[in-house]
Amino acid sequence: MNAALTGHLVLSTFHANDAATGIPRLLDMGAEPFLLASTLEVIIAQRLVRKICTSCRVSRQEISENIEKLFPGVSRYFSKSASTVYIGKGCSNCSNTGYKGRTAIFEFIKITPAMKELILKRPSTQELWALARQEGAHTLFEDGIEKVMNGETTIEELLRVAAPPDNIK
Repeated sequence: MNAALTGHLVLSTFHANDAATGIPRLLDMGAEPFLLASTLEVIIAQRLVRKICTSCRVSRQEISENIEKLFPGVSRYFSKSASTVYIGKGCSNCSNTGYKGRTAIFEFIKITPAMKELILKRPSTQELWALARQEGAHTLFEDGIEKVMNGETTIEELLRVAAPPDNIK
């Protein structure tokens, strides 16, 4: 904190379930709200997901109803019509797993003037997310859905790593 106060760029890591949980964790660790508000620029959460093998990637049509039966609640992230998603069928390049390599899914919370004011009040994770969502923040899961729709990973892999947010509207 002292280094950040003197104008140095400080990058740090610590464990938290999502970006919004980072601020209450820092407060619980003894950081003063006024110091956090004046030094934080952004909080980023990340998870790694396996990438679909490009050597054996094939498309599959998914109807929203089928996705909902397999993964309750996830269909709200897909269009009402059919959505094209991809899987790896397995080949010698990926040891028949359908996956080769990894990519990251992210969520960012920018520390805006409104967020700084909220930090001074020692907010809950839910209060932080409510403001972050108003300011355009996306969840890990939503970033993952974009990667599913771009054919980078599968819905199954995404659900293994990041659950759909229940408490975020």
